[in-house]
Amino acid sequence: MAKYRLKPTLSGCMLATAVVILVAVGPLLPASLRSLLIDIMIFSIYAMAFDILFGYSNQFSYGQATFFGLGAYGILLPVLHAGVNLWTGILIALVLCVIFGLGLGFLSVRLGGAYFVIITIIFNMVFYLLALSWTWLTGGDDGLTFTVPPATIGPLSFSLYNPVVNYYFALVFFVASYVVLRRFVASPIGKILIAIRENEERASLVGYNVFRYKLLAFVISALFTGLAGALYAIRTRYASADYFSIILSGEAIVWAIIGGSGTLIGPIIGVAIINPIIYYVGVFWRHYLIIIGLLLILVLRFSTKGIVGVVKSRLAGRRAR
Repeated sequence: MAKYRLKPTLSGCMLATAVVILVAVGPLLPASLRSLLIDIMIFSIYAMAFDILFGYSNQFSYGQATFFGLGAYGILLPVLHAGVNLWTGILIALVLCVIFGLGLGFLSVRLGGAYFVIITIIFNMVFYLLALSWTWLTGGDDGLTFTVPPATIGPLSFSLYNPVVNYYFALVFFVASYVVLRRFVASPIGKILIAIRENEERASLVGYNVFRYKLLAFVISALFTGLAGALYAIRTRYASADYFSIILSGEAIVWAIIGGSGTLIGPIIGVAIINPIIYYVGVFWRHYLIIIGLLLILVLRFSTKGIVGVVKSRLAGRRAR
């Protein structure tokens, strides 16, 4: 039996409160706000997955959208061409991301350093260009649409074309992903990853197989990024080459930096701040990236650990008085 357990934290309690509120108000929300919240929950899974890689194992990937796109097409193509059910489609997407995660991770983690960043960028661009050119498979820039199968649980069947069902579907996966990843980082393996992040050479000297643990973090990150991609394809009933976009890889970095990497909750905060700016301001002002850039500078001015770092330092200062 595991000798560790999750300890309640302020951020965890705040998130739990937010989840309770989200559960309660789901059917009452305006359609536009509900749609935004679904996006926030899905991209929060993506952001947490990136945080496992960057914040907990100190691996800076600029190609995370590779697995987002694989997850999206991993469910779309089997459903579209083979007629598989929803759960089988999600499983296929996850297995696909794990396989590619092992392959790409083995190469990039083995080389490490600047080569890690370069390899992840190269593979991201390769997959993006393949998705653009293989129109017979991906639909290219126009993409492909598909009919989303119902979510069946025993004798029950739920149509994901119902926006309220779609909302709770995303919420369940968001909460489950957070709980699983929180338990992972709190486990002995998570502690070893943190030790590697803080001092890789020392961790190696005391006997930890640094390569193996970093590869594990890479694969887990690929798995949950693929899950986010699959959920987004379900949510939009669509996938295109843009799901492999390098811009989408960059967004994960911005979410983590603004919210605070190495915390799980930080990237969620980053998504919850950035996405409404894109959603609301971007409609009226095409230069909305200026706001995001200024916000990034402002946050880093007070703490290199993002908003979570600012809050923690302020709370620590109050306790010290």
